[in-house]
Amino acid sequence: MDWKKIKKILIIALLVANAILFFYTNYTNFRLRNESTTRDFVNKVTELLSEKNIKLDTKIPRKIKKLPSVLVSFETSTEEDINDRYFKGKGQIERPSTDLAEISCGSEYINLVNGRRAFYENRIKENKYKIDSLEEAQNIAQKFLLDKKYDTRDIYLSYYKIDGDKYILNYTKIFDSTPVESSYTNFVIDSRGVMSMDRLWLNVMEKSDQKIYLVPASRALLTLLDKTDYYNKTIEKIMPCFYFNPEDQGYIEDITRAVNGRAIPAWKVKFTDGEYTVLSNY
Repeated sequence: MDWKKIKKILIIALLVANAILFFYTNYTNFRLRNESTTRDFVNKVTELLSEKNIKLDTKIPRKIKKLPSVLVSFETSTEEDINDRYFKGKGQIERPSTDLAEISCGSEYINLVNGRRAFYENRIKENKYKIDSLEEAQNIAQKFLLDKKYDTRDIYLSYYKIDGDKYILNYTKIFDSTPVESSYTNFVIDSRGVMSMDRLWLNVMEKSDQKIYLVPASRALLTLLDKTDYYNKTIEKIMPCFYFNPEDQGYIEDITRAVNGRAIPAWKVKFTDGEYTVLSNY
């Protein structure tokens, strides 16, 4: 018995089997992606969403998308750093717990949670501005960020609401013209200026060379059918995003305990009431 010859035959057979499996898997994935982007399939998804009173004020993307994954980390600061940036080192620092630092100066207060989430509040009662437009409110927010030495090149206004004389502005991180979820910088602004800012921000450290196909948007939207929280809503935008989910690292109750991780391509679905959800590939 020629074991060398048998071994060679087995190796060739294994390579052929792997090649067949590879092409079959890729063909199946391609066929599923292709079927999910047909007009008929998209129309059927629209009908199914409508049955749950989920309306569409935008088109479902039919183009097959692929993006790299990105390595992200939460922006971190010490209480001393916050004191310098906000109060030029003149604030009073207290540590009520290992997770929380409180910095105050006059009518201004900051809670720093785990060195990552910064909540600023200004209790001043003096009116400084007469705000007549969204643009003016955004200018106040931008100036505030620049004064506190934050980079404003990686933010975009993802949602706003005008409530009487208050402007509620929600900003999202952006990288390579794509939103990075979940991070935020949210403002409440009125005639007194910035009344509050809540910031939990992600920094992008690197992106992968290999790109990942997103599940077709139409197929991803089917997952909304089982989520009653989104019934009776209207979708106004469907866009690709990078999605970092700290719960994958086990930080379910307090995501500020997460340090870094991989943000993967996903679909961000935004509703007309300002709420949004992320539909992940996985």
